[in-house]
Amino acid sequence: MDHAALIVVLQLCGTNVEGKFVDSTVKLTEKVKLECIYPKKDVIIQTSWMKLNVTHKENIAVLHPIYGVHIEDKYNGRIYFENASREDKSLSFIKSTSEDVGLYFCSIVTYPDGIWEKVIEIIQTDAFEVSEKQDNPVFTKPGGNVAFTCPYKIGDSVQQVMWERIKADQVDTVVLCNLSGKQSFGSDFKERTLVDCSDQANSMIIIQNFTASDFATYRCVATGRNKTYVMSFTVAATWDPKWFIIYIAGGISAVVLLLILLLIFCITTAYRKKNKRKRITEALSKALYSTQTQPANSYGRFSFHGTQNTERRGEESLLEQTEEIYINCKNVLHKPH
Repeated sequence: MDHAALIVVLQLCGTNVEGKFVDSTVKLTEKVKLECIYPKKDVIIQTSWMKLNVTHKENIAVLHPIYGVHIEDKYNGRIYFENASREDKSLSFIKSTSEDVGLYFCSIVTYPDGIWEKVIEIIQTDAFEVSEKQDNPVFTKPGGNVAFTCPYKIGDSVQQVMWERIKADQVDTVVLCNLSGKQSFGSDFKERTLVDCSDQANSMIIIQNFTASDFATYRCVATGRNKTYVMSFTVAATWDPKWFIIYIAGGISAVVLLLILLLIFCITTAYRKKNKRKRITEALSKALYSTQTQPANSYGRFSFHGTQNTERRGEESLLEQTEEIYINCKNVLHKPH
């Protein structure tokens, strides 16, 4: 069956980059990874990767749960799926070039929710700018909730407020609030972020169900008519006392187990050495006793196989077999007159 016949072309509304909401911005490096992880547990029917090419979207790759992966010839050997699990549909480039700069679409057809989409833009290295981290630490634990408040000081002239998650080579949009109160959530945060865009003096968001990838730096960018206010927060994991107790208990158990094993080893080694010394002592005692009780005439204990000994044994045997002979010498010795 022709793989091309399996491709479902997902025509999305609008093909113009201008005004298109971007979920993530990625810096162009030699090896670029475009993260696309479906946040729900719905049934995934098919995943399509496309790139905006001036006037149309060109297909890059299609992932199907039954028919596998299909990669277009233009990208064959240049892209791959590192971990194409049920939720992770991230696309990786082996050797990126300036031609890879542009807008990419990760479109996932699901049941029963329909199409879920993430828009990612690769930009040139010199255009990727991240402000320096500020000293605003925030602590939470995995699975917890985090609240951020951005008290921007630009008066009543605020036009929009952008909340972003900052990583080394990637910036993810959390939510965008404009002056009219409209909210646009990033694909990774839409289902778990609460925001209040009504206050002209500050902006507050709450990110729920924190995951391992959420521990990063967050930035609030408030844009006004003539001013821009930026504030950053660094989220780190808190140390849970119950985990401390568990680690201490585990460490103590490991030490006790190690000591028990060492004790068993020492006892076993000492017992084996004792038995070995006992066997050697018994062997020496037997050898000494045997030497002391050996008869002086060694012929009685040992068998010699020399020629002389053989002849001697033969003579002894003949003597033993010879019967006594009695001679009447009286008549023999008597002389006649």
